[in-house]
Amino acid sequence: MGKRKQRTFMDKIAKGTGPRGERCPVCGEIIQLIKIIRPYKTPSGNWRYREFVAHVCKCNEKEMLADTPMSSEMSKPTV
Repeated sequence: MGKRKQRTFMDKIAKGTGPRGERCPVCGEIIQLIKIIRPYKTPSGNWRYREFVAHVCKCNEKEMLADTPMSSEMSKPTV
């Protein structure tokens, strides 16, 4: 029998450091999942937070991460 290749610690690190995930068909960058939390005011005047996960790459990064107020449709919780 032949000898097995000895795995070093550097081999293990090199295997896990590459980019992961699928690539955007438009810009070719890796698509990252980012959790976005946006505050909104309810009709009664209380503050609530809307949390959602977005797929972000270089194409839509400015639109998704812009600090804009939420519309009334987005502030309604989904069931």
